Amino acid sequence: MRVRAWAVVFTMVAPLACRTGQPGSSFASASLLAPPSDAEAAHDELLQADIGRADSVARLGYASGLTSPFALDVVYLRGGLPILRSRSAARTIAAAESLGATTAVRWQPVRADVSLDREHGYTYGYAIYSHGTAGAPTIRVDRYIAYWRKEIPGWRIAAYAEMYGAPPTTLSLPAEVRDSVLADVPMTRRRGAVDELRIADEEFSRAASKVGTGAAFGRYAAPDAQMFSPPGEFITGPLAITGSFGAGSDRSSLVWHPVEGEASKSGDLGYTVGNAVFTETREDAPAIVRYSKYLTVWKRQRDGSWKFVVDGGSTRPGP
Repeated sequence: MRVRAWAVVFTMVAPLACRTGQPGSSFASASLLAPPSDAEAAHDELLQADIGRADSVARLGYASGLTSPFALDVVYLRGGLPILRSRSAARTIAAAESLGATTAVRWQPVRADVSLDREHGYTYGYAIYSHGTAGAPTIRVDRYIAYWRKEIPGWRIAAYAEMYGAPPTTLSLPAEVRDSVLADVPMTRRRGAVDELRIADEEFSRAASKVGTGAAFGRYAAPDAQMFSPPGEFITGPLAITGSFGAGSDRSSLVWHPVEGEASKSGDLGYTVGNAVFTETREDAPAIVRYSKYLTVWKRQRDGSWKFVVDGGSTRPGP
């Protein structure tokens, strides 16, 4: 959702999904003896790029290893900070985490998917941090969404959102990255599919105000959309996603707007990032206001509409 503060219980075997299948499915129709299709090859290459990030961290250390697959203009969402753009800014933030040399990190993707032109894709799943000690290592499990684009020499992460099983370490925004903060200004009109994403995201927010947040999330969820649940599993499909929000209240509201986005040239896959505000009014006390940011991955459906396939977010500073 636009912001999550879930506790998570990690399951050691997470399902992988193919481009056209349900979570946990595979390219069942492909013969084991036949060469892989372009879609299968791109899917597998993307999956390996995601899993291979652990090797980068092992070789280069956390900050450099985490950000080495990032595009130069990556959009980076880290809890407690505004949305940042640039690989150097992301590296500065990662370096400020001050993880010990005994900390190992690996990523376990739950789904990988590619666009029709094989130039864009996304993954999401679990980030597992293992802190080595004299006894048993301490394990921390977070979540992530990565939106990828094909560059030379390979897949690069264009947008990356970290979500957390426990509140992240509090960080102040370093002075040297302030110029990399994306301004909290709604997206302007653009050409092509990315403008359709802007419109879909804005209409999504308006629907939340009209019919309720849960109903709106169900309305804009793809049939196989997934969201992280409190115990670290997944809520799958529009009905379950709507139900996860519980009963609505006229005392609370969640509104948002996209500030940036991107779409594949094939016009079937893209993402938006933006800022959200949750407000809850109270009779005998000041209103509760929480600020968050989000990354939403969108996929064009057979009827031409855009629906989200995964959505996640984290807190940000207020204005």
